Amino acid sequence: MFTSMLKAYRGKGREEGFTLVELLIVILIVGILAAVAIPLYLGYTKDAKLAEGKALLGSVMTALQGCVQAKGSGQSCSVSEVVNRVGVSTAGVTGDGRWTVTTSGSLAVSSASPPTFSGTIQAAGSGADTASLSLGMFPTTTGVFLRCNSASSTPPADPTAGEPC
Repeated sequence: MFTSMLKAYRGKGREEGFTLVELLIVILIVGILAAVAIPLYLGYTKDAKLAEGKALLGSVMTALQGCVQAKGSGQSCSVSEVVNRVGVSTAGVTGDGRWTVTTSGSLAVSSASPPTFSGTIQAAGSGADTASLSLGMFPTTTGVFLRCNSASSTPPADPTAGEPC
């Protein structure tokens, strides 16, 4: 009689579900995955924002080089002269307000043969999500150096300051 009652209890009245141990294991696994994934995600978003700044500096430099070459050797150009070509205002702020572009003086081309570019082009994050990022591009006689500062809105001052991008 006892076995028949036990069979009846198992068949009809028992509810199925997860045990507390199974739920704790799942929560532990999800926590470990989140602890690994969140820092990776934040690093990817910072890299994407810096890539946006690099692209902006590249287009500004290309426009400035075109301006200087059009003027001729020994001449210079500033960001205010190429605002229509790169999508920034006369103050150097991008249309979405995320970056502010400046030049240290202006980009100049030498009258030497072959001519070389000199100057500094900088971008500082001015939006809420780019406020602690800045970049500097430094054309020199040996090439163009790109330096980043991923912890400050003050752009690197020279080709050795900041960190490599």
